[in-house]
Amino acid sequence: MTHWKSLALGAAFVTAAAFAAPGAAQAQDFCSGDRVMGGCPVSIGDFPWMVSLNQANARNRFDGHFCGGSVIADRWVLTAAHCVDSLNPNNPAGLEIYASSSSLQGGGTAFDVDRVYVHAGYQGVGRNDIALLEISRPMGIEPVRLSDASLAGLVEQIGGQTVIIGWGLTPPPHIARGRGPLTQAERASTQPPNLWDTSQVLLGAAVPIVANQLCNPSADNGVICAGFQEAIADACRGDSGGPLMARDGEGYVQVGLVSGGNYCHQDGDHYGTYTRVSAFSDWIAATMAGETPQVDLRPSEPDFNLPPTFGMVQLTAGFQPDPYRQHILAGGNLEASSVGQGCAGYVAEAPDFQVVYNGSGAPLGFEVTSQQDTTLLINAPDGRWYCDDDGAGNMQPSLVWGTPLQGRYDIYIGTYAPHSQVGYPEAQLIISGGGAQGGGGGGGGDANK
Repeated sequence: MTHWKSLALGAAFVTAAAFAAPGAAQAQDFCSGDRVMGGCPVSIGDFPWMVSLNQANARNRFDGHFCGGSVIADRWVLTAAHCVDSLNPNNPAGLEIYASSSSLQGGGTAFDVDRVYVHAGYQGVGRNDIALLEISRPMGIEPVRLSDASLAGLVEQIGGQTVIIGWGLTPPPHIARGRGPLTQAERASTQPPNLWDTSQVLLGAAVPIVANQLCNPSADNGVICAGFQEAIADACRGDSGGPLMARDGEGYVQVGLVSGGNYCHQDGDHYGTYTRVSAFSDWIAATMAGETPQVDLRPSEPDFNLPPTFGMVQLTAGFQPDPYRQHILAGGNLEASSVGQGCAGYVAEAPDFQVVYNGSGAPLGFEVTSQQDTTLLINAPDGRWYCDDDGAGNMQPSLVWGTPLQGRYDIYIGTYAPHSQVGYPEAQLIISGGGAQGGGGGGGGDANK
């Protein structure tokens, strides 16, 4: 689990196998016997406070889900900072809370979010990764009890059993145990294997609390480490922000929320890092009382030093196949004009794709096709930004280097309309060794001007 963001997939899941937990089984029967990758379906009746953070403009709740959260008061939802740190804190357009259903197929109720409160000290996984959402109207939902100083000694002990629930990434049914028959490349990739997808129903699994040092040697008391060394049960992308719960004599108590760790399908230790709720009791109370100032942690411009979301490729002159094609989800929350007045549209903070080019002589063209109006922004090997809107015609952008520079091209596919209106539409990046293809021919935006 590595700083999971909603951008790349707009969805995610619980890669949870089940562990028969002695206290948890009293209220919810988790998969007994073999530990099954993917977890077991659980009822919203047992966890009424569980909610999905959803993109309101998605085709459906299944496509719109990107994180989890928990109702802690009639108009307040607790989640992870990294789920919402890219949103306007006073106008989180497009964000909805979907509640009161175990299924992302329907049956629940949607609530608008008025304001977002991200912890001012948030610095990534396990570092003040906590946020509160103020809901526009009362939800009428039973809230979860939160752990505090008086409960921590009872419900946060190492070796104690906890429960994780969510709609995050889960493997297909034929992968029954562990990570299943994954290739070496799949185990090393930061993208989920083919066929892994968001769970349509709420899943649950039990994991033990372990020493914080197993997650991070420098971890402090602001986190809880839980899980297994092997890929037995784990949270995964899309489970971020969801609750980690223990039990006492009165029922479930939320002790943590999903922050991060290793990607659940990769090699390595699979202990999960959870924000420790009891360490933030004062901040939660102060925020709900209106005593915490809002902070805006949104980046102001793209950062080409971040890892590309959809991967990279090395190309040389005469590369095959020509053109090279790459599927992308376009758009983001940053204005492309932040790098230059002539650039249009909205892009992500991290590059969508990266090309390392070692050829010479032949032109090098980049074009985008999509059913939406897209834009193209590239940081070239010379360190300069280049952009285009409709150079290929039909609202499709194109950039062509007649004499391409050798080195790295960091590529951003933007949307002309804001993310709140169009979400993250599918797009195809087309890279040609003979110039741009399609409507632009070679006459799109000229990067050599």
